[in-house]
Amino acid sequence: MSLRGRYVIDRIKSAVSHRFSLPCPPYGMPSYWEGVYKKLGPSDVYEWGSISLQDVMKHRYDAALYAREVQKFGYNQQARSTIVDGGVEMDTGGQSKERQYIETTFGECIGVHPEDHSGRKILLLGCGNSKFGEDMLTSGGWTGPIIQADVSQRVVTTMTERCGAYIADGTMEIVQDDATSLTAFEDDSIDAAVDKGMMDALFCANRPDQLMEIMKNVNRVLVPGGIYSVFSFSRPEYMLEQVLDKGNVGTRSSTDVGDTMVKKKRRRSDNVNKKLWEDVQ
Repeated sequence: MSLRGRYVIDRIKSAVSHRFSLPCPPYGMPSYWEGVYKKLGPSDVYEWGSISLQDVMKHRYDAALYAREVQKFGYNQQARSTIVDGGVEMDTGGQSKERQYIETTFGECIGVHPEDHSGRKILLLGCGNSKFGEDMLTSGGWTGPIIQADVSQRVVTTMTERCGAYIADGTMEIVQDDATSLTAFEDDSIDAAVDKGMMDALFCANRPDQLMEIMKNVNRVLVPGGIYSVFSFSRPEYMLEQVLDKGNVGTRSSTDVGDTMVKKKRRRSDNVNKKLWEDVQ
């Protein structure tokens, strides 16, 4: 799947969804994932979107394009990252204009930097057999704990075998849990949550009910101010309608933290409604 390919599919879905649904594997069923991982072992690795940690450790994006997109949803852009010169391009009227990019890091994106050794917990939802969590420890600079969770007991078993050394030294945990309930996690127990493709798959499978349950429970387990970072091929204008509870969104703002969609939990003192989110990208 390419970004352009997903954009075409999302436009088609948007046009015909009131009449019928496009065919898609049953990504919302745990049994489907048990079947996927049934024949795979500890040495097997699949990276959603072929994206590795090194691809996102440092990255940049078009500041003007980003600003236009978030303003469609009533969000204000708050520049926090470094703005760099992107050269000169021609606009539709043939006039030259400067193009600027935002430079940021994955550490800023999730709100937990590699040099932070205070033991803040990072949850990787729908981890599958990706090496993203292992790479955070071996080459990214994070010291854990990294908590990897997946609904498939089979992949949890194989990941536990593969990551035994990290589990033994206390830098990693592997947990079997359903992201729509997160029963293994207490309230306010996670500092940052990362989702590399899980919500993207459920969005493709037309499961807005599960998307909202994930949002609700991630909000519950995150500490006040914690960030939920979501990787998706879909543009914000297509996914946000399904993951934002519009009836519970008040004053909104957006922070420049990269190419992923980011949601930041409001502090309890900001509003008594625990469903509110402060930042969306």
